[in-house]
Amino acid sequence: MAIPRKLIFNNIQIKYGPISGVFLIAFALRLFRLGYHDFWYDEIGSVGYALCPWNHWNAPLYGIVLHFWVKIFGVSEFSLRMPSLIFSFLSVVLIFFFGKELFNKKTGLIAASLMALSPFHLWYAQEARDYSMLLFFGLLSSCFLFKALKNPDGKNWIFFLLASLAGLYANYFFIFLFIAQGRYVGMFKKAAFSLKTVICFLLVILWFTLYLPRFLEKFYFVWAGFWLPKPEWKSLLITFENFLLGYSGTPLLYFVMNVLAVASFMCGLIAIRGNKEFKNNFVFCCGLTFIPVMLAFVFSRTFFSVYLDRGLIVFSPYFYLIVSLGVVSAKRAARISLLCILGLLFIIADYRYFTDRMYEPLIHHIGTYIKKPIRPLVRFIEDNLKPNDTLAFTHPAPLNEYGFYSRIKSKSIYQFFDPQFLDSRWQRPVWEDKYRLPFYKINGLEFERLWVVSSNWAKNGTLDEHSQSVKNWLEENFKREFEKEFNGVWVFRYVKN
Repeated sequence: MAIPRKLIFNNIQIKYGPISGVFLIAFALRLFRLGYHDFWYDEIGSVGYALCPWNHWNAPLYGIVLHFWVKIFGVSEFSLRMPSLIFSFLSVVLIFFFGKELFNKKTGLIAASLMALSPFHLWYAQEARDYSMLLFFGLLSSCFLFKALKNPDGKNWIFFLLASLAGLYANYFFIFLFIAQGRYVGMFKKAAFSLKTVICFLLVILWFTLYLPRFLEKFYFVWAGFWLPKPEWKSLLITFENFLLGYSGTPLLYFVMNVLAVASFMCGLIAIRGNKEFKNNFVFCCGLTFIPVMLAFVFSRTFFSVYLDRGLIVFSPYFYLIVSLGVVSAKRAARISLLCILGLLFIIADYRYFTDRMYEPLIHHIGTYIKKPIRPLVRFIEDNLKPNDTLAFTHPAPLNEYGFYSRIKSKSIYQFFDPQFLDSRWQRPVWEDKYRLPFYKINGLEFERLWVVSSNWAKNGTLDEHSQSVKNWLEENFKREFEKEFNGVWVFRYVKN
């Protein structure tokens, strides 16, 4: 007897409707305003990687993908960010099926929802950088590792090998995940620790050594002294706050989310009692969440800092799976309450993300800031620029962006007030005025009018300390004709007294 079409349609809706809705929301949120903001400092660097991806010390895979991508789709804010959107969306799809295999369908559904709605993932899905690619290949690598340990045939190990190599060549933060994967195999899966396993891990290491000279160049550069501050102990908490609410939370939102995450974790611990399979898989997720984060933290505290939340994004999926298992395991009334509060928190945080709200303390968004409107600034200056004018910058943030959007390709008019060029120890900045202000450059310039562009990493309505010091000195030595603000970027014009 034929099954009625209506019954088939209703069955499909019940079976696939919720996750299809999650996928649709995930894609729509990532597509919304994708090309709205101008490129920021690091994205300009991605344009350079796309032009010559094989001659750079960063992991090359993302640059190689962009190299061929821009040949087809060109260079624009929308097109250059589209690969990040694709990898981020695929990660949402992948975490659903991985969560379903590790625990159950509901856990996968909630984990996919967390990743779909998290402003942290929206940020890097809409940025022309390699972090969404790292996220995808990291998650794919762990999926095949889990499959290979469960069913150790050659096919799963080959896929694990390929995904791990892609992760290593996407971003060096994958190294911490790879170490955690190896530790899990060695400590908790000794029965699966066969010759095949050893060969697979050794092949990943061996093939990565082909790029070792470039990696060592980057390693020594960062070792010599990079701008990243050493993480504080509260940086660990901030990392997990950012995994959920990104940089767009508030003290209250972060506090409530922390309470919910701890409650979910406790529910998950209760749920795995008496269920050996769930317990092993829970340990698997904990090992790939907390161990690599701690490795990055301890390394940064002991040697030199590499602790950056956007690089740690590769460990976030396993944290979502832990939280999701706890939510699913809670009593029905508690589960509904958790889901309602989580939904409300994400709606508020996503609204803040799309309206360019960022939590002010720098420690909560180190190396990241609201993208500034550079094109209106460029058009305004260049429509009013005269032949003998000079343009100077007090902050590196808008410097590359201005050059990218500028119609003037000659760099001879650009000057930069940079304390780093005057102090060989710039990696550990010295803030005395004699280091901060290169007076000799300004005194030696010949110009009719001096345009000065100032900015700050955060959108807080003030100049950073260095820019303010430059401005104070200029006020004493030159006459200011006017100033104008472009949503967090200032333009001042001076003439000689």
